[in-house]
Amino acid sequence: MVLLWLVALPDDVIRDSIEDAVAQSGHSNMSLSVEGLRKGIFFALFADSLNLNVDNRPALKITDFKGNYSPRYLTDRQLGFSIKGKVGSGDVRGVLKVPLEGTIRIDRAELKSIPYLEQFGMNIKGSVTSDINIINDVVKVIFEVPDLNIDDSASVIPLLNTFRKLQGALSVKGNSISVDSISLEGDKGYARLKGDITNNVMNLALELMPAAGKLNTMESMLVGKYIVSPGYYVVPIKGPLP
Repeated sequence: MVLLWLVALPDDVIRDSIEDAVAQSGHSNMSLSVEGLRKGIFFALFADSLNLNVDNRPALKITDFKGNYSPRYLTDRQLGFSIKGKVGSGDVRGVLKVPLEGTIRIDRAELKSIPYLEQFGMNIKGSVTSDINIINDVVKVIFEVPDLNIDDSASVIPLLNTFRKLQGALSVKGNSISVDSISLEGDKGYARLKGDITNNVMNLALELMPAAGKLNTMESMLVGKYIVSPGYYVVPIKGPLP
C-alpha cells in the first residue's frame, strides 16, 4: 500500500481529487486551488499553500500545509486527514474528511492575512481565533477578535472605528452568507450586526447602543438620523459588495 501510494498514485491525481471534492461539495460559489502538492511516506500530504476562493475572489490562504491520513474514519466510509498549517503567522489545525466534512481551528491569525476581508473596503487590523465546522453543504464559523482596530479614514459607518473587540457567528451555504450575530464592543458602547450577504449583495443591519454621554457632537449628529428609540439606533447596510 505504501509503495502504491508513493509510486503509482501521481501527485496531480491527488491534487485534482482534492480540488474536485470542494467544487462538487455543494458550495457552488467555492473553489480550491492547491500549490506545491507532494506526498510523504505513510500517506502524508504536504503543500506550499491551499487557496480558497469564494465567488472567484480570494478568501483564505493556508500555507505550510501538512495532512496525515487517519484510518479511523474508514468505518464511516470516509477518507480522513488530520491537518496543520498557517494563516499568516496564526496556526491552523483540524480534521478534513472526504466527502467534504470537518472541523478546523484557527488561532491568532492576523485579519490582514485573510484576503476575503479586503472586499469590504476597510483597513481592519487585529488577530482572529476561529472554530470552523463543515457539515454537508454548510460551513459554520464562530470567531473572536480581542484586539480590533479599524482605520479612522476607512470607517464610513458611525462609531465603527471606536470598537475594540469583536465576536460572533456566521454560516455559509451556496451563494449566501448568513450573519447570525456579530457583536462589537468599545469605549463608546456596543453594537450588533445581523443579516445576510447573498450573491455579493449585502442586506445587513447594524444596531448601535452608545454609552450615555460618550458621544461627541459630530458622532451624535451622525447616529441621530438612525434613531429607533432613546439609546438605540439601527443603521442599514445594503447594496453590492465593492
